[in-house]
Amino acid sequence: MKDEKSARDAALNAARYRAQQASQEPLPVDEYAEATGMAPVAEPKTPLQFYAQDEAWEVANSVLDEAFARGDFDNLALAGQNIDHLTSSTDPDWWLKSMMHREKISGLGPPALTLRVEDEHMDKTLDKLPTEAVVREHIEDFNQRVIEARRQLLGGPPVITSLREPTAEVLAWQQRRHANAPEEQPAQPTRRWWRRRK
Repeated sequence: MKDEKSARDAALNAARYRAQQASQEPLPVDEYAEATGMAPVAEPKTPLQFYAQDEAWEVANSVLDEAFARGDFDNLALAGQNIDHLTSSTDPDWWLKSMMHREKISGLGPPALTLRVEDEHMDKTLDKLPTEAVVREHIEDFNQRVIEARRQLLGGPPVITSLREPTAEVLAWQQRRHANAPEEQPAQPTRRWWRRRK
C-alpha cells in the first residue's frame, strides 16, 4: 500500500515539475485559425492548464481502475446486451435512428423512402377509414404526392412507388371489410316470462 502511494506521489511530483518547466514555453500557434481568419473558439490554455487537465484525467482513470478491481462494475443489469436498434458501429446516424425509434417518429426522410413505406402499409391505413369516399380521397392524395416526388429534381433515391388505381383500391377495401365483418347470428326468439305455457 505504501509502495503504491509513494509511486503515485513520485508520478505526481514529476508531472508538477514538467508543468512548471513547460509553463515558460510559449504555446504553438493555431495555423488553421490564422489561415482561415477564424478566431479561436475558446481562450487559449496555458501549459499549466493542459497539465492540470491531464492530471484530472489521471485521477479519474485511477479511480475507475480501482472500481474495476473491486468489482463495482461486475454483474450490472443489461451488461453485455446490445443497445436497442443499434445495428452497426459504423453507422454515423445510429443515435438519430435510435431516437426516432424510441420516440416513434415517422414520416421523415426523402419522399422516395417515405412514400415506399406508406405504400407498404396502405392496406392497413385504408382499413381504418370509414367510407368509400374517404378511401378514394386518400388514394388520390397519395397518387398526387407520388407524382410530385417524381417531378422534384433534388437528388436522392429514385421514386419507384407505383400509382394506385382508386376504383380498384375501393373494391379491395370493400372486400376486406366484408371478409373481416363478423357473421350475424340469427336472432333467437326470446320467451317472455309472463306468457303461459300451453
